[in-house]
Amino acid sequence: MTRLIGRDEPLGRVRGAIEQGGLVLVTGESGIGKSALLDVVLAQARRDGALVAAGSCWSSAGQTWPRLLRTLPGVPSTPGDGVDAVASGLVDLARRKPVVIALDDLDHADRTTVEVLSFLARHTRFEPVTLLGACATPEPDSALVPLFARARVIPLKGLELAHVRDLVVEVTGEAPDADVVAGIHRRSGGNPSFVDELARLWYTTGSTTAVTPAVRRTVRSWLDRLPEPVVRVLSAASVLGHDFHCDVLSPLTGDPVPRIQRLLDTALGLVVWQPDGRCRFAHGVVRDTLYESLDEAEVSRLHAAAVGAYERIPGRAGGRFPSEVAHHAYLAGTELDRSRTLKYLLAASRDPGRRLAPDDRIRHYRRALELVDDPHTRVKVALDLVHELRLAGADGQAWPMFHEAAALARELDDPELLARAALTLYRGPGGDGMMLAEAHTRLFGELSGKPAAPDLAGRIAEQIARLARSKGDDEALGFGLSARHDVIWGLGTAAERERLAGELAAVARRTADAEMEQYAADLRWVALLELGDPAYVDHMHRFIALAESTHGPRASAVAIADRSIVAALTGRFAEAEALLDELSRHSHPAFIAHHLHWTLLLQQGRFDELARFHEELGEDHPYRRLIEAITAVQAGDTAPAARYVAERPELPRMVTPLWLRLQAEVAVASEDPELRRRARAELEPHEGLWLVSLYGGDISGPVALWLAALDAAEGDWDAATSGFREAQRCADILGAVPWSLEARAGLAETLLLRGDVDAGRTLLAEVEHEATRIGMRRLVDRIERIRATQRKPDAEFRRTGEVWRLTFGGVTAHLPDAKGLQDLHSLLAASGEYVPAQRLLSTSLGPLPGADPVLDETAKANYARRITELDAVIERATHLGQEDRALAAERERDALLDQLRAATGLAGRTRRLGDEAERARKTVTARIRDTLRKLDTQHPELARHLRASVVTGTSCAYQPEKPVRWRL
Repeated sequence: MTRLIGRDEPLGRVRGAIEQGGLVLVTGESGIGKSALLDVVLAQARRDGALVAAGSCWSSAGQTWPRLLRTLPGVPSTPGDGVDAVASGLVDLARRKPVVIALDDLDHADRTTVEVLSFLARHTRFEPVTLLGACATPEPDSALVPLFARARVIPLKGLELAHVRDLVVEVTGEAPDADVVAGIHRRSGGNPSFVDELARLWYTTGSTTAVTPAVRRTVRSWLDRLPEPVVRVLSAASVLGHDFHCDVLSPLTGDPVPRIQRLLDTALGLVVWQPDGRCRFAHGVVRDTLYESLDEAEVSRLHAAAVGAYERIPGRAGGRFPSEVAHHAYLAGTELDRSRTLKYLLAASRDPGRRLAPDDRIRHYRRALELVDDPHTRVKVALDLVHELRLAGADGQAWPMFHEAAALARELDDPELLARAALTLYRGPGGDGMMLAEAHTRLFGELSGKPAAPDLAGRIAEQIARLARSKGDDEALGFGLSARHDVIWGLGTAAERERLAGELAAVARRTADAEMEQYAADLRWVALLELGDPAYVDHMHRFIALAESTHGPRASAVAIADRSIVAALTGRFAEAEALLDELSRHSHPAFIAHHLHWTLLLQQGRFDELARFHEELGEDHPYRRLIEAITAVQAGDTAPAARYVAERPELPRMVTPLWLRLQAEVAVASEDPELRRRARAELEPHEGLWLVSLYGGDISGPVALWLAALDAAEGDWDAATSGFREAQRCADILGAVPWSLEARAGLAETLLLRGDVDAGRTLLAEVEHEATRIGMRRLVDRIERIRATQRKPDAEFRRTGEVWRLTFGGVTAHLPDAKGLQDLHSLLAASGEYVPAQRLLSTSLGPLPGADPVLDETAKANYARRITELDAVIERATHLGQEDRALAAERERDALLDQLRAATGLAGRTRRLGDEAERARKTVTARIRDTLRKLDTQHPELARHLRASVVTGTSCAYQPEKPVRWRL
């Protein structure tokens, strides 16, 4: 090792002790890094000018002190000449420069060496002499015990996880992933020597579970120092795993718990007591070495005894430790009845609360499949395993197993099993509906028509639940209810989903299935929120309590995500962000974490961060274009959002509410009456609900808010006022502060526009204060824009009937309607933005003025006549054998045809000079120029201002040197 890793704190303590002098002992197990620490300390002492003498007590045979003292000038080299003389020599030498004497492997020193060290420690303690020793923590009867009473003891412990990673990188040159580091840390106990060996083994073989011979020899040397009863207890404990409970260990050894505790206390630090009363092997390699030393029969016997121990201790086998019991039952082999083992494996596979990592659940399911005999049970277990494999992202393993289970279901001629298989497929990749149709036919008879796959899946799930109720089969009922919930999920189904979740919770309580109860609570709070029911809070808190009580990794991650969603919904943005940071340290789908981060940034209007977010998102979000469009329209850039809405992309039901929100926002920002009509028609059936997407991962406000915004955009002030008040009521019921503020801001703007200025301004000030307090930057900016529109305009450009009123610089003019005035009005309304000339002409019909035909009708007639003449020339020349003349005529004929093709479009229509953009440019420019010429006489100052501010071209813009507030 080229550098000392993770030892800054003990290194500083040893250096400080050397400055003070006296006896200093560095302690720790073999390989913990005592010698490496001494090397660094002594090298620094030499650089600081101290006299250093260092040696090892390993196999010294009485020669430690003579070898060591010979390096110190003026000090007798043999303690036999008198220890007093040695002490005096050291004192004299130390008066000239500090002296450091280091003895490594002090626990192997002979009695004489220890006695001399003790004498020197007593007689040099007031001088600049440091006696530095390194050894293991001594046993109670060791000769070193008296030294520890007068020394400064600096213990070395195992490296922390981060330092283990640094050491692995140092040794291998490769950066391991977190799982590899955790495995090496657990098995090594942070012992640097073990880390070194295990890192090299991982680098060469990819294994983090093997043990090198060197590590095994070290462990055996530790165990050889222990009394036989201690090794016997530790060997039995190794069967229980890395961590174990003494009350479970006691039946395995036959020793009472107090005796086991006393024996473990003398295990030389190989076992560590945990705060919760458990014991833990300090090094996984110690546990592995002990376990490997047991013969096969003893291993089976001890695992079977462990199952019995868990069964006899209340609460252990019944739910608190299902995975441990299943593990021991499987490894007990023939020592246990097959059905008993299968019972525990299935209980662990369906682990209440999902405390287990997915790999553990999958392992238990695979082991259960090895033992299950009943083919009907085999199909159910296999389908459950397929579900777990899919959740773990192992589709390559899942689908071959699915097809095997489906084939067995068909072979058994069991309609319900086939229905389960069809729903498993549909809830996975979706399939093409063929298997759903097959299962539906088996359950209900021949199909009539061609029902859609979602309808088939919903009916099948409902039938499974109905049959399960009639049979009293809670396992099948739980499957049917959850399947029905999943396949109908979407906007407008919340009432049925809430009922399904309630029944699922009842089944869970009836069967003491904590996982199902937790799942039902999670489903229920989302459905209640969509319904606008404040009771969602109670069910959300119940879900979180259930998830936290089980300590399952998956459930914990979901609970953190849900807490973040609700914190953001209620305006506690800092809390929501902190929870997202916590979520990043858990295993959770990246797409959901990204989406929650996006919603949080969007609600606050942090558009600078959103720009970076979208740049870095890549393909990690399956609906990337959808959320990019929403961000754009919220930022005021409606063009990309409008283009996306015009595409009408196919999206799954779980994001339909997000789509409806986007469509409404674009419709409000646009002047497209058809889009507004469609947005309203698609929202109105869901009035009274909230827009909830991604199974609760996105909450886009109450439907009432977006309907009110459409009313306001159409100038229906009464409907908008009523709608915004209803949206505020919906938000306030749920405590959704940000959405309440959005509704109140819309209401304030509506009041101002309908002339209720005092009420509008008062409400706007209240919203601004609250939005500033919770950090809704975008809403604060919107309020400023609303206020700006209420200030007295600098100028006026308005049409009343067929007459335009134009006021600028205190002068007013009236002009009759003209297309150029309409063009200018559109540009003033989009101040600062470029508007395509084609958009200004979007209502024009037929050929536009200035678009001259490429060939007029006379020219086309002349071309046709000449082509007919050339046909005759070619025919006659060919008949007379005049090939050159025929070839020349053919070339002329082909050239004329090419020109005719270029001059005509579809069905022979005349093609006109210039493309549409160019024609639009010419037309709009001419119309604006003509209007400005009229203004030269009617309103010269306004004409000068517009000439200086209006840019024309294929895109046009109004860009005044100084902002002008227009009343339009």
